[in-house]
Amino acid sequence: MSGRKWASIEPEIFSQIKSCLLERGGEEKPVSSKHETWRVKFSDSTFTYYTSGTLYSTPSIQGDPAVEEAWKFIDQLAGSIFIKGPKDFLIGLDETGKGELVGHTHLVGVLIPISLFDAVESIVSTADTKKSHDFEYWDKVFKKISSFISRGLIYIEEKIPPWHVDKFNLNKIMDVVYQRILAGFFRQADISKSRVVVDDYGIGPILKRYLNFLAKQGAEVVVAQKSDDTYLEARVASLIAKRSREAVVKSININPEFKINGITVASGNAGNQKTLEWLKTWHNSGKQWPWFIKRSFSTIRSLEDLKGKAPKIAPPIRENLLSKEFTKNLEEGRLDIRALSVICPKCGDTLKAVLLTGGDNGLDARCPNCKKPIADVNFTLRYYCGFIVPDSNAITGGLLGKDLEKFKFFEDFTVLIPGIVRFECDTPGGKKEFEKLGKFASIGRIRLKEVGGFEPAKLRGLSTQERDDLVMQACIDENAILLSADKQVKGLAVSQEIFTFFV
Repeated sequence: MSGRKWASIEPEIFSQIKSCLLERGGEEKPVSSKHETWRVKFSDSTFTYYTSGTLYSTPSIQGDPAVEEAWKFIDQLAGSIFIKGPKDFLIGLDETGKGELVGHTHLVGVLIPISLFDAVESIVSTADTKKSHDFEYWDKVFKKISSFISRGLIYIEEKIPPWHVDKFNLNKIMDVVYQRILAGFFRQADISKSRVVVDDYGIGPILKRYLNFLAKQGAEVVVAQKSDDTYLEARVASLIAKRSREAVVKSININPEFKINGITVASGNAGNQKTLEWLKTWHNSGKQWPWFIKRSFSTIRSLEDLKGKAPKIAPPIRENLLSKEFTKNLEEGRLDIRALSVICPKCGDTLKAVLLTGGDNGLDARCPNCKKPIADVNFTLRYYCGFIVPDSNAITGGLLGKDLEKFKFFEDFTVLIPGIVRFECDTPGGKKEFEKLGKFASIGRIRLKEVGGFEPAKLRGLSTQERDDLVMQACIDENAILLSADKQVKGLAVSQEIFTFFV
């Protein structure tokens, strides 16, 4: 049983709560600091009322029903710390890492059925989102949240890497990513029955237009600063984002490659003295900054004796590369990989597949008809789609690992591994590629996720056609782009209107 917290309630109400606890057998205890007004020991939980107006109850170690009954009574008097609202689905968007020197900016969307409100609130209401904690703290909270996935809670996570933060203005990227996350949720939830809460980062015209559309369809739309203080769905999104960021920071801190004179990067926050010590020591060593450092931040520019703010440009997200059917669907709250096509800017052809060719500078995306390069197609699709399903040929050929080692065409995509691909790639080459992908996932260069289940006994007897069909279905279910080096698989994908990167 987790603890509970109630905030911003009048002292008179908390006096009633104190009297009730004492009447039910509670024992008043001395306060332990000037910030406490009173303490009551009730069963195996301690209720503490603070001068700030917050009441906190420690967890009941034995799970005593009497403590839970006391909590229900307090809820009736004090109410929830979050606004519940009348909608059936609560959708929250929040991010973290935007202001930290180290690592990605993590964007998370969460969908919570209203039936789970009270149960989820009891877990997250006591989590301290305003202080820095290590990965283990956030992971413990996340594991409790993830227990509700089987009951309808859904979350989607995306990341913006440091090198994009350094080069581009972020708001347009965030607008596109959040629009895609929301469209993904509306495959599960009725727009008119949903509340959408966005933490206000300075949203731009792309997302504003989309939110206006949702409001016209009957959704309740809330754009607010510090939304995680008031809305449960934003709090949960914030907690998941923090856990994801700390996972990357932890992997950096334990990697000996990124230690210098025994010093680690610590929290990665500019206000952390250990982080500042690491930055100065690394810079004085003459080494190049590692991938996770945001070089555009003033702390880094000061170390490098650079003046003023770092110049930034608009991100190369080319909406003109996307088919009208895809963008129209997205603007109307539908995300469907089968609607995605790319328009060749040279010959004007509408493409369901793009050819990848190797060069001195890495992979080039080309029109399969006129053979001309299609600039920025990977950047555009990374943020408008973001998911890749490699087939077995792509894995055993080591395509992704080679690209991530030397170039960055597929960097920041989420790589989805269907069970059938894992099964077929139980070979030395496949295992080597999975090991590489695992390494890149651990440091945040990609996200790696298994989909579709893994049951070797069932997969072993399938025909080639049935195996290919499982890969196609994974693309449809996950709204993912197929990556293949097999002409037959490419033809099958195109026949099912699945967009494909073909090598």
